[in-house]
Amino acid sequence: MTKLTVDTDISGEIIASLFPEQRERAEIFEFLKSVVDRYSNHIPSLKINPQMSKAEISEILSCYDFDSSQPSAVVLSDVLNMLEQGIVHVTSPNYFGLFNPSTSLWGCVADFITGLYNPQLAVWSHAPACVDIEEKLVNYLGQLAGFDAKTVGGSFTTGGAEANCTAMICALTQKVKGFAQHGLQIQAKRPVIYISADSHLAWLKIALQCGLGHDAVRLVDVDSAGKMNIVRLNAVLREDLENGFMPFMLVGTAGTTNAGSIDPLRELAVVAKEYDLYFHIDAAWAGAILLSEQHASLLTGIAEADSFTLDAHKWLTAPMGTGIFICADKGLLSEPFAVTTSYMPVGDSINKDPYLNSVQWSRRFNGLRLFLPLAILGRKGFSKMIDYQVELGDYLKMALEQNDWVVVNVTTLPVICFRDVLNGDVDLILEQVLTANKVWLSSTVFAKNKVFRTCITSFRSVTADVDNLITALNNARSLVYRTAITPDQSTLEQ
Repeated sequence: MTKLTVDTDISGEIIASLFPEQRERAEIFEFLKSVVDRYSNHIPSLKINPQMSKAEISEILSCYDFDSSQPSAVVLSDVLNMLEQGIVHVTSPNYFGLFNPSTSLWGCVADFITGLYNPQLAVWSHAPACVDIEEKLVNYLGQLAGFDAKTVGGSFTTGGAEANCTAMICALTQKVKGFAQHGLQIQAKRPVIYISADSHLAWLKIALQCGLGHDAVRLVDVDSAGKMNIVRLNAVLREDLENGFMPFMLVGTAGTTNAGSIDPLRELAVVAKEYDLYFHIDAAWAGAILLSEQHASLLTGIAEADSFTLDAHKWLTAPMGTGIFICADKGLLSEPFAVTTSYMPVGDSINKDPYLNSVQWSRRFNGLRLFLPLAILGRKGFSKMIDYQVELGDYLKMALEQNDWVVVNVTTLPVICFRDVLNGDVDLILEQVLTANKVWLSSTVFAKNKVFRTCITSFRSVTADVDNLITALNNARSLVYRTAITPDQSTLEQ
């Protein structure tokens, strides 16, 4: 019999290349420490928009054909250079854009620990500590919303889209007879869903993924404050019933991306009950305010929902990809997601395997990104941060009005939509702001008008940063006016 031998020198070389030995690890960690220190010291002064052109990025990447190896120091240096010069710095205190907050150091540490141990959360038996940590977080947040501690359930997701998709699958399973087994093809009536016209339009993608198609999504008109119009909702529901459709789901938005509006959650709950609809709340951003001791009441009515979405990577400082689906009754998850297969470890009767109550199968331990900072800071720490950012939003509103800008949306949340008092061209002024490259904000459409949109999104932002934003806006407006692009004086608000 031929004896098979394995070259142990090669195996040692492989291990050392993928997980360097102690001396090289020490050098890498010292380098990374210097990166963290430099980043934290310089992030306020970094130019906020990308400095690299596509050609410059391509030139760096041309050195990497992946057929040959490169020294780790070179690769790390190139990557960090591209990240510093080739992205919008959403973690900057001068970023007043979309819901992309600064990440806490604890969230970064959590990502490192998770990557190091790489637990697999598909089944409880493989990572009982991790599964229980995530379950504890889901239960805590669910109870803050008013759900019963004995029945609340849910799962961590890759983001709000997956969490909302989970909600729609649960709704279809609960309200559309035979859906879990047979899908939509046996349905005599077409199922339809109701959301506000200002909701996040990922719902259109979700409807397509679930086999409903875009036309199944009813975009209900909003009122002057950007909230779903209840009168219009009832009218659309009655019309759909008369035309033979099957209403099955109602979604309230708690904190619209556009203007920070919160739909009338209590009234929506009444409508959902009247029409026997699954009631879900997309609170991906503003759901974090449940941790606020001062402002949690803004979400009154969330306890009446069947489920809600919360993204910890929006207002709770977690790294990207940390969504959460939370439902009042964990039994909702069993029918759509419970499957059996011979190759999975056998579970027990007490601990639920995560792959049985989630869209995902293999599962990353994303919950640690929220567990570490919440355990270290406590609710009071997050409440202090959220309440301060709300106050900073009020400061921004006041500063805008004192500098001849008109705030057009009404919300307690720190999302501010505004226009020039003389209705100066939004696109031209915004172009000048972004070209100056000191602050970042965006534009949107509110009440059918193009307006500027800002949001307090970084825990690093202070009043001085807001003052810088006002200065950038004023300078850009003056430059546009000086170049003889005259605003329409006839639209001057009296």
